[in-house]
Amino acid sequence: MAPHRILFVEASIGGVLGGSLTGILQLIDRLDRARFAPSLLLYQEKEIVPQLEAAGVPVAVLPPQPAWLPDGERGRGGRAWLRLKEIPAVVLPRARAVGAHLRAVRPDIVYLANGVAPNLDALVAAARAGIPTLVHEKGYRRIGPRERFMSRWIDVLVGMTERVTAHVRQRGVRARRHLTVYDGIDCERFAAGGGAAVRSELGIPAAAPVIGIVGHIQGWKGQDLVVQAMARLRDRHPELRCLIVGGVHSQGDAYAARLRQRIADERLERQVILTGARRDIAACLDAMDVAIHSSTNPEPFGRVLIEAMALSRPLVAPREGGPLEIVVDGETGLLVPPRDPEALAVAIERLVLDPDLRRRLGAAGRARVETVFDIRHHVRAMEAIFDEMQAHRRHAAA
Repeated sequence: MAPHRILFVEASIGGVLGGSLTGILQLIDRLDRARFAPSLLLYQEKEIVPQLEAAGVPVAVLPPQPAWLPDGERGRGGRAWLRLKEIPAVVLPRARAVGAHLRAVRPDIVYLANGVAPNLDALVAAARAGIPTLVHEKGYRRIGPRERFMSRWIDVLVGMTERVTAHVRQRGVRARRHLTVYDGIDCERFAAGGGAAVRSELGIPAAAPVIGIVGHIQGWKGQDLVVQAMARLRDRHPELRCLIVGGVHSQGDAYAARLRQRIADERLERQVILTGARRDIAACLDAMDVAIHSSTNPEPFGRVLIEAMALSRPLVAPREGGPLEIVVDGETGLLVPPRDPEALAVAIERLVLDPDLRRRLGAAGRARVETVFDIRHHVRAMEAIFDEMQAHRRHAAA
């Protein structure tokens, strides 16, 4: 039997390799090629394309579409009118472009990686072509009347956490099946040992305590909260260092400027290091004694949490969203009230002062990742879903 053709559609723009694309790249890389033949459709060129093509994964990029220029309507009624106008202005033209690609590659399953709302165009195209569609919902986006109406064409909706799955169900998404599948990482790639080189490169003394946060620099990621926590700890812990690891998001320039200004205003230039974009994320995490997650909006998942846990690093994270399902409070890390720099500082100080606690939490975190968040669990679950979708299609056609 020929392998099932799976078309992965990734609609993100902005030029960064975000969590959505990272997740499907790991899945594509590990699919059983005797059973599944993956290809990828992007809405914007990404630096990963040559690597995928060299690995035998066909990649296509949609041609640029006319920009959607809202007319400035305000208020609830105005926003609803704009969303309605967006269907003929954006959704249907893109649906035609996606439909042309579907006719060319003839996939057995379409996998929409960015959730219901950003993928309405591809959902329309797949429905027109009669192709079973899996939507991977990775956030708490708005679900309105148009999303509820078009969700009748979703064969399977996969939420990346139980909270995300509950969010879309409660808001009326009408997929044939709703499932939760946690993202995963390759634990074997997260081995300790690279942190010493990072510390040396950045001029951090080997004995200095180091905390850090990893993520694109943009407002909702909460790097500013970490800087505020550092300001509270500076005088009591003058040797404490903080790594802020990540490039500036395409929409984060103003926030990055404010972040640099706050670091200067708090006289933290010696203690807080902005590393910029890095490819050696595992080594950067290994350089830390404590890993921080401080998103100001509820984080749907938080891939960096499981990456830090794989390196046996204790976590401090907000008590909401994805961290509630990833971090076991008091066992693999400490959960704190969200958007509270004082609580963040208290948790950081507790871990900085207690090496034994750090070791216990770190070891438990590594064990939890291996048991729950290893990429092999994710791949097996997704392959089983693909098999079920094909079996359902054959049964429906019989």
